[in-house]
Amino acid sequence: MDTLKNLLSPLTMGTGAIQDTMKLVVIGGTVETARRVSMSAWNGFVDSFFLTAHFNQDDYPYDWLMHWLSKQPAWGRSREFDITTRALTRNGIIQNTTGDLEDGDEDEPLVHGKKKRKVTFIPSPETTHTIYYRGHWLRITRTKRQSDYGNFSLKISVVARNNDILKKLVLEAKRTYEKDAEHRVHIYLADTSYGVWRWNGARQKRPMSSIVLQPGVKDMILTDCKDFLASEDWYAERGIPFRRGYLLHGVPGSGKTSLIHSLAGELGLDIYVVSLSSKGMSDNMLTTLMGNVPSRCILLLEDLDAAFTRSVSRDSTSTGAPTAPTASTKSSKESSDGSTLSLSGLLNSLDGVAAAEGRLLFATTNHIERLDPALSRPGRMDVWINFTHATKWQAEGLFKCFFPAKPASVESPESSDGESSDASQQNLPLPKQKRIHIVPLLTEDEIAELAKKFADQIPEDELSVAALQGYLLKNKTRPRECVDEIAAWVIQERETREKLKKQKAELEAKEKAEAEAKAKKEKEEKEAKTKEEKETSESKEKGEKEKARKPKKRVEVIKVEAPVESTASTSSSETDNSTGADADSEESVTSEEEETVKKAVDAAIVSKEKWVAIKTQSTSTQTASEESSA
Repeated sequence: MDTLKNLLSPLTMGTGAIQDTMKLVVIGGTVETARRVSMSAWNGFVDSFFLTAHFNQDDYPYDWLMHWLSKQPAWGRSREFDITTRALTRNGIIQNTTGDLEDGDEDEPLVHGKKKRKVTFIPSPETTHTIYYRGHWLRITRTKRQSDYGNFSLKISVVARNNDILKKLVLEAKRTYEKDAEHRVHIYLADTSYGVWRWNGARQKRPMSSIVLQPGVKDMILTDCKDFLASEDWYAERGIPFRRGYLLHGVPGSGKTSLIHSLAGELGLDIYVVSLSSKGMSDNMLTTLMGNVPSRCILLLEDLDAAFTRSVSRDSTSTGAPTAPTASTKSSKESSDGSTLSLSGLLNSLDGVAAAEGRLLFATTNHIERLDPALSRPGRMDVWINFTHATKWQAEGLFKCFFPAKPASVESPESSDGESSDASQQNLPLPKQKRIHIVPLLTEDEIAELAKKFADQIPEDELSVAALQGYLLKNKTRPRECVDEIAAWVIQERETREKLKKQKAELEAKEKAEAEAKAKKEKEEKEAKTKEEKETSESKEKGEKEKARKPKKRVEVIKVEAPVESTASTSSSETDNSTGADADSEESVTSEEEETVKKAVDAAIVSKEKWVAIKTQSTSTQTASEESSA
């Protein structure tokens, strides 16, 4: 007992200290629990007054808000930021913050053709920024989503009773974005790997005045497109699918793609381009892409006649049908060509049940005669437009487009800086840099006279519009010299075309000769192989015939010799009766006949036993029958 008391004495002596420690633990736990509960309650109370909106990078509002934030001073004064020179968004609009670092003047001319880079300060992800907007404090956080590589999301929180402030913010950001993007056309390409549309870039709008077509064609197309976009209710009332198709056919380089680009800028629509011959394109993939097309856009199908050929030839000699793959090219074609699109799948995707409505479909082709009638019928292609080589009227219009006339009201020398107040240029943005090309501004009468001379020297329906445009680009600062040198250029173009035509004919003749030689060689090899096989088969048949004759000769010999031996071995009585006859016959047989018979008997020794057995059986049967009759 004493020992136990000694062991417990330290515990009994410190009872007060343990109690104090336990009290402190309980008090501390209670205080921490109360703190956490109060903080949670306070956060819940505060969050009940906060409105939070989330924006994903995959949608347009994210771009609107990021563009709006780049213009806010508080966004550029962030305490944590990334420094980059790549401030271009996915829709082609430069995001410049107020804290950007600039070097020199933007109006300075380019040095060695390279534009000066601008250093941009962008707030880092996972940081919260506070911006004051219309009497409210906005808490903005940009986070990186872990599930999607390289994609961000934006979260905006504000203390307000309703979401009106967020609606105003989104609408203001949208107006700011559209105002800065009004001079650009966005291009989207079909991604056949995932069945989605990928942004490919933003192009500067092209004025309709730069497109020179036959009189009335351009205005007709523009009026038809505007009328269609404003007639959605009219189509719905009559049960007609709200779709419109345009087929642009004609010679290459006549302005088909340029017209589509200009129409997209004039109508304010984006362009969605799909390549029907791309790898991975199938009926299901095309249907998925067509179903994801926005309601108001331009859907472009280029080179529709080559959709199922994958051929590099686009001239008039090509038939447009896929050539049969040879043994040497079959493996390479199977590995490189993954398109399994069919004509039926294309037709269903254009006007099937799952096809999108409200879009303008533009299809281009250089050979309309190759298209299937089901593809070019009304309902799929409602408007047909033929593009030909340049006419004199088009040549005159192109010249006036490249060399605008000096306005009559401008007389001051400041107007000689190359600026033009032509109405056709009103929908173009103002240049950010000073022009370094000095173009002499001529009066309207001088331009009209030069354009007339230029057009008179252009042959009718012989040169493409692209060729004329290339010539004018080389002489964009020399209007008078351009007219003086046009005749020599036309002669040079004709000589060049003849030379190319001759080279092409020689190449085709060479390829044809090589193909004929190859075909002749293959034919000779095939004939030699056939002859060899024929000789082999004939020799084989001959051997089989000789082999089939030998057993027949053996049987005959056996038939002659076997009865002699069998008769001699069967009945001694018969041998005795015919002793005199046999002796007479043996004396008459010559020595040569004996040797021949001996060789035949020796050759038939193998099968003689079986024949003798049969003859013996027949002889015994005959003997038995004779005895019974006796």
